[in-house]
Amino acid sequence: STPPDPQSIRWEDLKSDPSASKAEAVLGYSLVIGLYVAYLPIVLGIARYATQVDLGPLQVFWHSLAPTIGLTIMMDFLPTFLIIIFRKCFCLKGDAWAQQQLHIYYYWFQIVFVVLVNTVGSSFVEFSVTLISQPLSVFELFGGKMPAATHFYMNYLILQWVSHSMNMMRYINMFKYFAFRKIFDEETARCMAEPEDQDFYGIGSRSTRWTTSLTIGIVFSSISPLIALLAFINFFITRAWYGYLIPYAETRKPDLGGEFWVQKLRHIFVGLLIYSVMMTGVLWGRASSPWPGSIAAASLPYVIWSFRRFHTEFFWEKLPFSEFRKASGLPKPPSGALQYVQPELLEE
Repeated sequence: STPPDPQSIRWEDLKSDPSASKAEAVLGYSLVIGLYVAYLPIVLGIARYATQVDLGPLQVFWHSLAPTIGLTIMMDFLPTFLIIIFRKCFCLKGDAWAQQQLHIYYYWFQIVFVVLVNTVGSSFVEFSVTLISQPLSVFELFGGKMPAATHFYMNYLILQWVSHSMNMMRYINMFKYFAFRKIFDEETARCMAEPEDQDFYGIGSRSTRWTTSLTIGIVFSSISPLIALLAFINFFITRAWYGYLIPYAETRKPDLGGEFWVQKLRHIFVGLLIYSVMMTGVLWGRASSPWPGSIAAASLPYVIWSFRRFHTEFFWEKLPFSEFRKASGLPKPPSGALQYVQPELLEE
């Protein structure tokens, strides 16, 4: 298996008891399920309270953005809850694996509580029971409710521009630097101000939010073409801002050699599946004959087949032996490279 980066290795997890780790993993999964059940009522309650705030002349502007702001704020706190669960309840080789788990589970939270929030309604449990008892109702639910929320997602994408710009300022690191500089010298203060909070700004959380924005652009682009333009502007800003932040401003973080990129591609297939289901429901519900919806439904088997093919027929984690033999030589580790040394072995 892929070894963790020496900087992120979790030595305490390597010393944990296997039987106790299984029990803690069951507890972790239970906590994640509890978050799914309890989170939606909290999000809807905040949105309902925000719309009741009276800002006088700015009420029209506030009423259009309040539900989106409430959802964005609560979804920003979610990575912290999830990362605490993963680090406390799961046996991980390194912090990069915690980011990987965050990427996977956080994306499904984004799908349920952002992309499908208008379809799920006020009860995730009731929505799940309906899909289990009446699977074919998914076309009516998606096609009937999701198109009515296009203005909400326009506001959501525009709000992401503000979020990216705030990240570009790195204001939290700046405040930490000025605070520590009053106590320590400049170099020590700079080191203590880094890195940024990895719960929200880590590669797992960022990958999820970027993939969610692309999913929104894919799902609603046919219903409201303007959303495709807003998504394009969002990713133009993302490329410009993070194209500077990641290589030049932020400290280097451990990676898994492409795992996050491949997982993002898998998540895009989820967006394509939602798009196919929604458009099938829209065409079945609004067309004068069932043929348009039936033609759209034919795309579902192709999307599922394409996802299975992507998952099984592309080898990227391991190099085939025939290719390995062609290699002229293996690269030598750079001088001063980090080594795997347990901290207790360095103590006097």
